[in-house]
Amino acid sequence: MVSRRVFVIGILLLAVLALPAMAQDNAAAAPAATGGGTVNLGILGAAFAIGVAAAGGALGQGKAVSAACSAMARNPGAAPNVRFALILGLALIESLVLYALLIAMRGADLF
Repeated sequence: MVSRRVFVIGILLLAVLALPAMAQDNAAAAPAATGGGTVNLGILGAAFAIGVAAAGGALGQGKAVSAACSAMARNPGAAPNVRFALILGLALIESLVLYALLIAMRGADLF
């Protein structure tokens, strides 16, 4: 319990101490040698979001297929119903990943 409190307090302190760094102007943070160009953090955030969404979707799909295979092995008579539920669940999981892709692309101002 104590380690959890220390972890939460550490995260809060990190968030509070990072605020001044995030308050800088982009023009002041860019070196003059690069011509004042800045990095588009929206694209980096979108890439991170897509990575997390794809990893979560892959884990969810793997777990769903594993559970469906074991269910069909235990009760072969229910295989058609389990297969239908599996395909529906996989389609819904994949649609969530596609929604994450659209939201990330919109957040990065790619369209």
